[in-house]
Amino acid sequence: MKTFITLLIVGTSLTLSAQHSIILKSGDKVECIVLSLNDDVWKVYENGKERAISMKEVSSIFFNEYVPYDGVFVPTGQETKLKVGEFTVKYMMKDRKMIRNPRVSIGTQDKGAVVVKVIIDRYGNVLSADPGQSGSTTSNNYLYIKAKTAAKTAKFDEGLKGPLKTEGTITIVY
Repeated sequence: MKTFITLLIVGTSLTLSAQHSIILKSGDKVECIVLSLNDDVWKVYENGKERAISMKEVSSIFFNEYVPYDGVFVPTGQETKLKVGEFTVKYMMKDRKMIRNPRVSIGTQDKGAVVVKVIIDRYGNVLSADPGQSGSTTSNNYLYIKAKTAAKTAKFDEGLKGPLKTEGTITIVY
């Protein structure tokens, strides 16, 4: 009797809110609670009933929790401005701070602002830099190359609990 009551309470509480979403290769979405994975078979509770789902049927599994940020560049927010030598550098990177300024140099009298889209990893390393984004005031290829090179030398603080990659911008005013 005690076991039955315990199972009834657990089963009832499990049906109140699904903790997982399993997407099957057929396209069906299963809202459930995953109990175990044994011998390539998921044991889940769905609508108060136990169900077995073969791993071969599963396309993906999601944990139904709020994810505040997925790393995609959001152009709203606070732009941080700093001086690097004689140059002005501005950056926007959600929830991250620049801990090593870019090494900015120029070998010409050309002027203009170059907006560089950067992607950083969780450790703050710049993985890619793409100059000439919206907001750039020049189309000078030399300044684009210099801005790209400079942006790659910047470093941001770690965000180990955030997304794997975070997009942002670094603007260098020559």
